[in-house]
Amino acid sequence: MTIPEPGDPHYSGPIFPPSLSDVAPRPSHLTERTRADGQSSQSTYPDGPVLPPRRSAGLAPIRILSISDSESYLKWATQLLSSLPDVEGRVFLVDNPILPTDEQIVSAVAGTDWEHREVPVIARSDLARVIADHSPDIVLGAATGPIVAQVFLTAHTRTDRPALVSGLPGMGLPASGKGMNYRRLMDAFIAHSSAEVAAYTEASARSQVPCEVLLARLPMLRSEGIPQLTASPIAEAALPSVGSPPSPPSPVGGPQTGAPALPRTLVFAPQAKVPAERADREAIIAAVAEFADRHPESTAVIKMRSRPGEFETHHEQHSYFEILDDFRTREVPGAARIELGYGPLSDFLTDGSALVTVSSTAALESIDRGIPTLLISDFGFDAGLLNEVFEGSGATGTLAAVAAGSIGFPDPEWLTENYFHVQDGQLRRDLGLLATRARAGQLPNRRAALLKQKRMLLRAELRTVTPAPVVSAYRKLRRTR
Repeated sequence: MTIPEPGDPHYSGPIFPPSLSDVAPRPSHLTERTRADGQSSQSTYPDGPVLPPRRSAGLAPIRILSISDSESYLKWATQLLSSLPDVEGRVFLVDNPILPTDEQIVSAVAGTDWEHREVPVIARSDLARVIADHSPDIVLGAATGPIVAQVFLTAHTRTDRPALVSGLPGMGLPASGKGMNYRRLMDAFIAHSSAEVAAYTEASARSQVPCEVLLARLPMLRSEGIPQLTASPIAEAALPSVGSPPSPPSPVGGPQTGAPALPRTLVFAPQAKVPAERADREAIIAAVAEFADRHPESTAVIKMRSRPGEFETHHEQHSYFEILDDFRTREVPGAARIELGYGPLSDFLTDGSALVTVSSTAALESIDRGIPTLLISDFGFDAGLLNEVFEGSGATGTLAAVAAGSIGFPDPEWLTENYFHVQDGQLRRDLGLLATRARAGQLPNRRAALLKQKRMLLRAELRTVTPAPVVSAYRKLRRTR
């Protein structure tokens, strides 16, 4: 099949997979969204909400248009843009099956320049018009791969195309070639540690996706220098770590050394993808329940990313909501005392709290605030669990330690090498250079990559509408050639 290109009389603009188009045309400047909670709302553009105030560092201002599709990417985008000086940022959500609810949006933008401001939702068919209306210097693809592919394909066909930048909303290891393929039209990819820069530079070469890999801090990490353990103890002697004598509690608010105190609030931050097995998830809840049962003076909370029926970036099997309900039905000791928490994570990272997780970026937010943090070691550390980077951090521990409330903190050496490097303003300078090149028309025109991106989207669409047996037979036929 020949795919028409700009200049071809049959070309009618960027190609979008049929099932990703709207069932019925929507008015150009008015979109209606039906959320997972059943509520509908409307938003207008191009003007949309009043722009947030712009921080200034005396740099030439740049215009950045961000497109997101889910709660985690929206959080990353608004935090990133809020951290950059001399940026005129506009943020949109694109209508899609994992569109966040109003409550998720409020949580995602909490503490950013978009707090208490509307985030407009647009249809996919409106992407070209939105980009044309705002003439950005940079389009930030803050979304999952297929959506980024569509956004970049739309932007790249403009004669005055903007610079195309993407990234991931948390820890990005291991580097995925598939993710790079969806972003093959990008000019730059934002990584969040030196290890990630090296990994994505290699993935870029391996996938033949030429791009700059830029170093930035995760925008939710706001500590100056290396974080220090500053959590407040409760009125109880500090618990000894395994093989260590007990240490006296430190003064409230001051740095602590040795074993941290028993937390007032133990927060478990789950993830949708890991661990995958129900038995492993039940083991985690059993440890949290045991903590709640052994320490009635403390509170145990599962910090949920979404309510039942809401959507997240990744689909979750064996939800903790269902597991906890099962534990309560069976009257497992301590299960009735476990609370379900919703809202911004920052609301839970308070003095006297401690955080437990398998590999969530929430661990970095907790460490950033000096909160005792434990990465569960019972399931191992590998690429499949997305937690390799934490091995040897000094903040790992068993489920038995979770039940005891013995939660530690990473080693300073690990912090320096992983995610807590010094902020020096280099990202803003790199983005400023990209914006200058975009205005001057000096960005590369990747015709071959454009064709590959279109074919990739079309193949993805065919897989969604073609019966599975047909797809399987086709793959077997290809392997015999």
